[in-house]
Amino acid sequence: MRASRSSFVVSIALLVAALLGPPERTAAAPTSPTPLAVIVGASSRVQELSHALVRRIFLGEQAAADGVTFVPFNYAPSDPLRIAFDLAALGFSPDAAGRYWVDRRIRGQGLPPRTVPSATLLRAVIARLPGAIGYLPPSMLTPEVRAVRIDGLPHDDPDYPLAD
Repeated sequence: MRASRSSFVVSIALLVAALLGPPERTAAAPTSPTPLAVIVGASSRVQELSHALVRRIFLGEQAAADGVTFVPFNYAPSDPLRIAFDLAALGFSPDAAGRYWVDRRIRGQGLPPRTVPSATLLRAVIARLPGAIGYLPPSMLTPEVRAVRIDGLPHDDPDYPLAD
């Protein structure tokens, strides 16, 4: 079941990539922390998650809420948004994140979230794939996706766990 779901997710991501064209360039690494918002598709029933559940989702553990099994999407390990997310949500430096995924793979404990090359593709996949979850800077939110509250806090609250 998991293998067919993975194939389906990859197929959807490749289809969306083909429709959207080449990925946009990512800006240079930020000089200060980047505020981020955890996002789901606009039609998702998920309104709120705990920080602990977000962490579990992006650490490759099976996770569900409101009847939805999550399929996490991430950026490339060197992308500034990924670096900021790994630090804020997971408490990982880029090196620690790499070691974590190598260790899990060696132990047969699963694979990391699917990687997408751009925020545009991430938004498109999250909007169209039930259960998809990712993150964006709040300035990049569009009507097709929406930010979820974390521990009861909206993404624009200064105490939101992924705020700078």
